[in-house]
Amino acid sequence: MTATEDIRDIFSILHDGTISAWTGDKNLLTVTVDCEYLAERIDKSFDKFYVELINVFKLELDPWTNPIDLPTIVKTNYADIFKAELEILSADIKDDVVVITCNQHDTSFDYCGGNLTISCQTIKVFDQNKNELTIEQFGEICKNYWDEWSKK
Repeated sequence: MTATEDIRDIFSILHDGTISAWTGDKNLLTVTVDCEYLAERIDKSFDKFYVELINVFKLELDPWTNPIDLPTIVKTNYADIFKAELEILSADIKDDVVVITCNQHDTSFDYCGGNLTISCQTIKVFDQNKNELTIEQFGEICKNYWDEWSKK
């Protein structure tokens, strides 16, 4: 597995989660992802995960302007990228980077979502108590959730 595949897999697992906060810089960027339906499977009181991006090579948001005829300005400043909460819809690899399709519901912004592009050396995911989860563990939590959901 490459870091690119790990990034795609982690953000795919976090489908429907919302990036609600961030801290750090290109050396170590931590994003908080609210994803209660998965977090509570670890502990009923949990509602979020922390994702660490180590040695970020590329991070930018190509917004979907609203109204659509506004000029598109790609956001590269972390504070601008994460100013609005971004709801994770899907993650795919394109040209050796991960493109995460996101919605954005706050109507005070002039965009309704966009494509968040990420490339970094290493990615790690932690539960709300900051215990690191392997991608295999994280994937199993997700699989178990959807297996149970499909039986409802």
